[in-house]
Amino acid sequence: METFDPYLTLGLGRAATSGAIKAAYRQRVQTAHPDRGGDPAEFIAIVKAFGLLSDPEARKLYDEAGIIDGDGVRNYHRDVTTILADMFDAAVETAVATGLRLERVNFVAQMRVAVEASLADARSGLARSGRDIEALNALRARIRRHDGAENLFVARLDTQIETRTAQHSQMRRRVMLLETAIVELGNYRSEVELIAALEAAQ
Repeated sequence: METFDPYLTLGLGRAATSGAIKAAYRQRVQTAHPDRGGDPAEFIAIVKAFGLLSDPEARKLYDEAGIIDGDGVRNYHRDVTTILADMFDAAVETAVATGLRLERVNFVAQMRVAVEASLADARSGLARSGRDIEALNALRARIRRHDGAENLFVARLDTQIETRTAQHSQMRRRVMLLETAIVELGNYRSEVELIAALEAAQ
């Protein structure tokens, strides 16, 4: 039985950076897409490899234990697909509301603009969240009791820090999903190709 290796599929070493993974995926998917004469099985393997290596948790599990978390990869891909579907909905609604001829609208370009704006907002929120956590930790260190006894205010701060840290983790995942969505949009000339690729990966 043949073992699936996402690094080998994309032609990468295990130390590949996120940027290298995106670049390899872009290059491979251009020629492998069935609509461009590529082999459907190879295309699905490339999409699967990118999905696994794009998700930091799934990649870590694979790197450390050789385990492919199929559910994790599918969930990550589903979330990217949901973002793209939401952006497509918004682009269609805008085009219809402004009276554009739908056959002339470049929906991939419209979606890219929307995803880039969302990514900028998400990165800004992530940076702000990180600064807030640092400030709370600094305040916590400043108001701790010197006798080591329980401190009601530190306990309250710990709760705030825990909550914000969880939110920060969700924001970081949102940034990664949006970055992956932009990579996906950069690989296809039309919404028809994009939709076919997303459906093939499911």
